[in-house]
Amino acid sequence: MPAADQPAKSVWILASIAVVVGGLFLAKGVLVPLTLAVLLSFLLSPVCDWLERRGLGRIPAVFATVIVGGAIFGAATWTAVAQMSELAPRVPEYQKNIHDKLHLVNERLASALHGISAAADEMGKTGPAGDAEHNSGRRSDQPYSVRLISNPPSPWQVLSGTFGTVLEGLGAAGVVLLLVVFFLIRREDLRDRFVHLIGRSHLTVTTQALEDAATRVSRYLSTQFLLNLGFGVTIAGGLYFIGVPNALLWGILATTLRFIPYLGAPIAAAMPVALAAAITTDWIAPLATLALFLVVELVISNIVEPWLYGKHTGISAVAVLVAAVFWTWLWGSVGLLLATPLTVCLLVLGKHVPQLAFLNILLGNEPVFEVPTRLYQRLLAGDLEEAAELIEDSLKRSPLAEVYDTVLLPVLGFAEADRHHGEIDESRRIAIYEGLKETIEELGERPRETTSTSAADASEENCGLGEFVVATTLEKPCILIVPARDDADELAAAMLSQILKSNGYQAEIVSKTVLAGELSELLATRKADVVCISAMPPGATQKARYVCKRLRDKFPEQRLIVGLWNDSHDLTTAAARIGCLGGVRVVDTLSKASEQVRAVLQPLLLRRPTTVQPIPEQRALAEAGV
Repeated sequence: MPAADQPAKSVWILASIAVVVGGLFLAKGVLVPLTLAVLLSFLLSPVCDWLERRGLGRIPAVFATVIVGGAIFGAATWTAVAQMSELAPRVPEYQKNIHDKLHLVNERLASALHGISAAADEMGKTGPAGDAEHNSGRRSDQPYSVRLISNPPSPWQVLSGTFGTVLEGLGAAGVVLLLVVFFLIRREDLRDRFVHLIGRSHLTVTTQALEDAATRVSRYLSTQFLLNLGFGVTIAGGLYFIGVPNALLWGILATTLRFIPYLGAPIAAAMPVALAAAITTDWIAPLATLALFLVVELVISNIVEPWLYGKHTGISAVAVLVAAVFWTWLWGSVGLLLATPLTVCLLVLGKHVPQLAFLNILLGNEPVFEVPTRLYQRLLAGDLEEAAELIEDSLKRSPLAEVYDTVLLPVLGFAEADRHHGEIDESRRIAIYEGLKETIEELGERPRETTSTSAADASEENCGLGEFVVATTLEKPCILIVPARDDADELAAAMLSQILKSNGYQAEIVSKTVLAGELSELLATRKADVVCISAMPPGATQKARYVCKRLRDKFPEQRLIVGLWNDSHDLTTAAARIGCLGGVRVVDTLSKASEQVRAVLQPLLLRRPTTVQPIPEQRALAEAGV
């Protein structure tokens, strides 16, 4: 899209968002029952499917599910009302304990603030004289206050207001119940009509989006309901043993309020803690109640929830909080309860609809950048500490060679591409390369520090050199690594050198500043078994072709391995473009280069000669000269 069209597109998107939010606010009376019905149908749909698979018809299964769910909800509501009716007459009995505790707290606060109050009084007494004179000159008489006393409401107004609210709530509940029944009975037909209306031209994408949303929302609601039910049962049992009255009421309240993300559990804990403080003269019961809520909530949030469904909703914690604030502002308390399921639906839209991809980025909990991109971004910002943390996290999941191939080599590729495009200056490039060089050196020293006692045994086992010797004048196979041209090629060569050394080879890196003539003399002196050419894109093939040609002209029998690191081109095509004669092996990762080195050296391995040890009797005769 042309740059001139970007402002118009941004204005169009903002206008569309404003229209949608305004429509959601104005249509609250219609959308809230409809949304509640859809979410409840998602919650009850697995139960209906289970009953249908057991041989029950669609309509009986739906009515059985709705009746059982309504009965559970009605029983919980009736129990809560009964518990509240039982608690209300006893509230005056607890006023004395509350008064005593508040009086004790006030005394301690007054004692702590007494010095500040005394200092403030002293400052007031020593204030300017003009203020005293000004105050003394004020009129002693004060104006009369006027109060407007309205007529008390009539009994009809009281009854109409009370019953009007009750009837309104019952009417909304009845509408939701009817919608749930019809949604469950006609769910396949409604799904097909929705797909036909919204995404007939994109049938696959629309179907995937609906299945994803239904699966996520249904899993979230069912799992969250069971978790909250377990939370409420545990709280009720704990409060019963602590001695808090009406423990069943607080368990039901805890189950309900915990549907509110992050804030539900603290709100549910406030009233039982206050009641525990009211019924006792000490602080043991309220502290025990507070500890009960803390322990149960921490266990469920940090252990049970990740174990059961982990991050299946896919929403980040910040997005959950922001969504809770937004939907509460839009739809009130009902919006607070519906915040997470509605945000899941928005996340699914952003995942499957390209025009709404920004929702997936803003609301999702998946990293927007892969590890190499994040590492390169931290190096660009000069944040070496976070860059080191990213590398450490990668090393916990993968071995060193894989981290080099999948993390550091791509970072080198990013830096080289930006350097060739002129997007980073020389000082920034040097800083990035120096940081990578220090990291590579540190990683190369770490295995020798931690596994120095068993490094030789591990290398012999990995390379098969324990029973073999190499048909060369050296004790170990010698591999010479030649950077094709610049610093990036040399850093990649350093990574390859570490991997080869860890496998028991003798690897040596030729400086990138060595001239072609000096390189020929060095090869003649070292008598390397294998020469590896290290080249980073862009232009890796051309750089490797030049070095390969110079080496082939002077040493036609030399075994060559060309590493075109992180190169996206086809290796067969690249090998043809390099143009050297047979015997040149082209690879694109450090791990493959190590495998090719071993394959090249395999014909040079000779079995180590065995020596026969004499038995003790023969050794004794030999020492006696017999």
